[in-house]
Parts: sequence; structure tokens; C-alpha cells
Amino acid sequence: MARTSGLVAPLILRLIATVAAASLPGPDANGILPAIGYDPSAAFSVAQDALPAEVIHYNTQALLAMGNLVAEPSNHTEIGMAERDIFGNDDRENWENSDYPYSAMGKLSWSDGHWCTGTLIGPRHVLTARHCTPTTDPSISLRFSPFYYDGETRYSGSPVIAFIWPTDDAGECYYGEDWSVHILQDRLGEAQGWLGARALGPEWLDRDIFHNFGYPADRFNGERPIRSAGGRMFEMGGCTSDSPTLSNIDVISGQSGSPIWEYNPDRYVQGVLFGSSPSSSVWATGQSFVNGVVAARNDFP
Repeated sequence: MARTSGLVAPLILRLIATVAAASLPGPDANGILPAIGYDPSAAFSVAQDALPAEVIHYNTQALLAMGNLVAEPSNHTEIGMAERDIFGNDDRENWENSDYPYSAMGKLSWSDGHWCTGTLIGPRHVLTARHCTPTTDPSISLRFSPFYYDGETRYSGSPVIAFIWPTDDAGECYYGEDWSVHILQDRLGEAQGWLGARALGPEWLDRDIFHNFGYPADRFNGERPIRSAGGRMFEMGGCTSDSPTLSNIDVISGQSGSPIWEYNPDRYVQGVLFGSSPSSSVWATGQSFVNGVVAARNDFP
């Protein structure tokens, strides 16, 4: 089912740059490899009477016309907060602390065995990558599990009931549009908290301050999370001025859709992972995804 609104573009039938149902994508013409994971043994069954997720397209120009918005994080004063660590060479550390903000980050599992990483950015709103959305196969169901650790051992998960993304076009100019907001059936964020979202500007470049959290295939086959700290964003823009952004953060399959954020009292996602090349990782950043988060919160309160 496709919804239309002032922010929604006409539904385009040419759905490309998505993941095949039983394989992993290869590098594109620029050598960029989407970082989605796949384990056929992790496939799960879906009830025959389950309804397919609703599909919503947001128009990028309409989003940008909303202005330079910021999506605020939850009031997490009563949620346990992870202690701040001394950072240095802390890349891809196995992570067991499920306190906030990590309680709001988790694994996004597909019923066919693919998986990605996502972040709660609202009571029932998960931010991830667009290619972590099964745009061509409505029979595939998704489930988000906050701080998935050898299963839903810390917190309960929820099925995804709607997908929001901005464009079906692919290629170098659309790495920065590779974001999606998934709407959950249950309001997990009320218990686990959620992060805010804000745009990444040039003033954030060349600073070793960014964190990342995800479910890489080369660590426990995506069954446990990792966290890295001290990451640097070093080059921004291409076809637009504020996205995509290149980084030295180490990533691999399974970490698609994972967040970058600065570790400070108020946590804001400033980009989501698209993929990587031998020289850098590539992140969807910019104002459009932030305004998309604000719009999704308004459209799905």
C-alpha cells in the first residue's frame, strides 16, 4: 500500500539499487559495496495472513523546504546511560553495555535472512539505510530488535509495519539519499529511549569524535554488536553539498544502516552507513534525512 501526502513523490515503478532476495550485492561502478549482511539460516517464517508493510515515499525537495530542522532525542534522564570511555584506538570493539544510547540501537532482521543495523529515532521510528528496505518484494517481513545480543535476550523487538524512503534512483549522486525510516508496530522507544537527528556540516569534518554501532558479519556472524569510537569524517558532498560523507570508520557487511553520532549528553544521529570501498566508508548525511525523521514522527505519532 502506498501513501501519498505533501511530502510524498509519485510511486515510481522502477525500483532499483535494492538487495536481491537470496544474495549479497557486489560493488557498484565506483567500487562501493553496500554493507548489508546475509545468513540464510537466520530466515524466519511469517504468518500467511500477515499484511505487507505500507510504503511511503517522501519527496526530497519537499523535505528540504521544511528548513534546517533538528529532531530532538528522548528525555532519557530516567534511562540508564552508558559511561563515557577513554577513547583512542578503540575501533570495532565487541560491545556488551545495553544502557542508553545503545538500548536504542539494534538489529534489523529480514525474514529471508538478510540483516542490517538500525536506530530508534522516535517512539516507534527506526532510522536505517534505504537498501535495508525490501522495496521489490512485499512478501519479506522485517523485525527490529533493540540491542540484539544472541537473540532478543535484553529487550523485546517489534515487526516493521511501514517503510519510508526518499527516492528509488541509484548511483553516485544518490548515496546520500540512501536512508529510510521504518515504522514499528510497538512503541519500543518509550522504554528504550531514542536518539535525535541533526545535519552534519563542514565544521564536523576532520575531528576524531564519531561513534558507530552495528552488527558486522565477521564478528559472531552478526549475532552480537560492536562499537567503534574516534572515527573521522573527512570529505563531504558530491552531487549535493552535504551528502554523502566519507569516513575512516571500519565497516563490513551487516553494518548497513548503522548510525554515526558524537558522544555527548544529548545523542544525535548525523548519518547512516551506505557501504564502503577499499579507501573509505560512505555515509548518507545531510538535512534531508533529518527533516525526514521529523516528518515521519509527525505522520506516525
